[in-house]
This record gives sequence, structure tokens and C-alpha cells, in this order.
Amino acid sequence: MDFRTLEENLDALIAIWSPDRSARMARVALERTDFDDLAAAGLTLTGVPVSHGGLWLDTAQSAAQVARMLRKLAAVDPSLALVASMHSTVLLLWLVDPDDAVPRGWNQQRDRVFDDARSGHWFGTIASEPGIGGDLFATRSTASLQSDGSWRMSGDKFMGSGSGITSCMMTIACPEGEERPDIFLLDMRDLPWDGSQGLKMVRAWDGIGMAATQSHAFRFDNVQVKRHGLQGKILDLFPTIAPVIGFMFSAVIMGILDAATAEAKRSLGKRAERLSAFEQSSWIEADTQIWLAQQAFDGMSRALGSDTAGLDVLHGKLAIADLSEKALGSLSHALGGSSLSKSSPFGQWMQDVRALGYLRPPRALSHARIFQSLAALDE
Repeated sequence: MDFRTLEENLDALIAIWSPDRSARMARVALERTDFDDLAAAGLTLTGVPVSHGGLWLDTAQSAAQVARMLRKLAAVDPSLALVASMHSTVLLLWLVDPDDAVPRGWNQQRDRVFDDARSGHWFGTIASEPGIGGDLFATRSTASLQSDGSWRMSGDKFMGSGSGITSCMMTIACPEGEERPDIFLLDMRDLPWDGSQGLKMVRAWDGIGMAATQSHAFRFDNVQVKRHGLQGKILDLFPTIAPVIGFMFSAVIMGILDAATAEAKRSLGKRAERLSAFEQSSWIEADTQIWLAQQAFDGMSRALGSDTAGLDVLHGKLAIADLSEKALGSLSHALGGSSLSKSSPFGQWMQDVRALGYLRPPRALSHARIFQSLAALDE
């Protein structure tokens, strides 16, 4: 398997799924068969290094290729693409290569994680919490070390995208007796959601944007988790990982813009010759906004791995989020009231890009970090 073969496999699936795009966009739940098909195509290998039988070489050589495939997938099914994007971004936490000595058990944990992904298991995330404004380092969840060496976590979590599909989910909690939080891994296989083993679903996802992501909310009460094998050191390496995560999520937005542009051109057809001045202006605005979003996305891609990647990706993600909302609005103006029909995808795409604008990092946190960086320059 290589990236070319994976892309050919994915293109074949997209060709099968594309005629049913309207039905897919009306879904409020994920279909396991879709993920089985994607795993069979090789998409779960994107989060596995070449050394372990996967496709990932490094950020410079692999991130853009994975993003391109997520972008294609988002054009036919945004919810599916978002959940799929979580897989490779979560596994970045085990793709890191620490410079210093690693704790005992790190290599064994990596091997198990990559073996699961290579076998077709999906990884996701359930790290967000109510009341912390998207700042995962402000977690209120706690994890306690048991006498047998295992860890148990308690706390409230939401935005568990892919719940019911993912085999394992990354989360974050503060180990008791320590000041800094750490990454933990939750094995969701055979774990009931009724509270009988500590995990209780408290609210099913009902979002009007990214409606089929199954981003449920859960309460954890002494649920068994595994601590990340670097024992706290992963947070020191997180600044090198975060830009890739933002880039991947932005690829999903760009896929929606690709689909919206193509659909708008199809809908206009020969009527383009008879557009009013307002409709023409709206179309030009949309075209410019999408062009600018593409420039931001290209800039994010070039920045990955650089010293300024963190700030550059923050700027790019915010720009794409804002421009995509404006572009969908401009396209709707150009197309007219028919774009608001439930039979048209534009209303759903509008809600999808709005929802994606709040993902990793959320808008408020992005603005805060950019402002902090500007304030630091003045010191």
C-alpha cells in the first residue's frame, strides 16, 4: 500500500457515494459500513508510520497527502470526513519522536496503538469539556492511579465525535498529585454507555451543523483509561502537533467549498448569462472569498514544520472559517431563494462550515492565542 493506491481506492468509493450525496447530508448518524469501506481502502494506515506498516513518513511528506484525501471525502460527506480526520490527528500523539530517553513501556504502547490502526480500528477524540472554553489544558477531569498500576478517570466530556464507531478515543485529564494534565486513551470496545462500567452518555449529539458526527456527551466515573506512554512529556511536544491538526480540519472545510462551487456552477447552468447585477456581484464575491481561502490553506501547508507554524495555522484556520461562511452566503445570494430549500445542499453546508469553525482550536481560544502573541511582540 502507498498513497497513490490509497487515493485510487478512495476515489473509487467516492464515485460510488457521490450519487447519494443528498441522502448522506440528511443523515443524523454515521454508518459503520462506510468506515469499514474506508478502512479496507487503507485510510486507517494514514496514522501509522511506514516503520510499522503504515503510510506516514513525516509531516513534510505526508500531511498534505492526507489532507487532500480528507478534502475529497468532505466534498461528498462532511460528517464522515470530519470523523475520519480525527483518526490520523489523534495518532500524531504517538507518531512523535522524543529526543531524550523515553519511559519504560512507551515503545510497547506505540506498537499496540499502531497495530490496532493497521488492523482497521478507528481512533477519535473526546477531550472537550463544558465550561473550559476549548482550552484542553484547563481540564477539570481527574485520573487516579490504582494499586494495580491502572488509571481511572472521572469528569464530564462532550464533542466525542465518532462515538460508536471509534475503537479508541483520546482524552485529557489531570493525574491526581500532579499539576499538569496529560493525555489518556480510552478503549471503547465493548464498553457500555449506560453507566454500568462508569461511562454514561448524558446527551446525544443533535447539532444542526456536522449533524451526523455522533459527537455525544458523556460522564466518566472511574472509567479505566491508559496514560500516554510518555508520561506527561507529550504536552511539551504538542506545539509541533497542533498545527497539523488545524490543517487537517481545515481540509474538511475546503472540501465543502469545492463541492459548493461545483454545485453552484451546475445549478446556474445557462442561467449564468441572465444573472442580475446583484447576482453577478454576489458570484464574484464568492469566487474571491473561495480564492482567498485557498491561499490561506496553501499558506498553512507551507508553514507546517516551520518555527511559525503554530501562529500561521491559527491565522489560516480563522481565515478559512470566516471566508467559508461568507462564501456560502454569497453563493446563496447568487443562486437565489432556491438555495434555502431543504432539497438544496447549501443550507446544510452553511451550518457545517459554521460548526467546523469552532473546532481545534475554537474561535475564542484562537483569538486569545493570536492576541497573546501580538502582545508578546510589544514587550
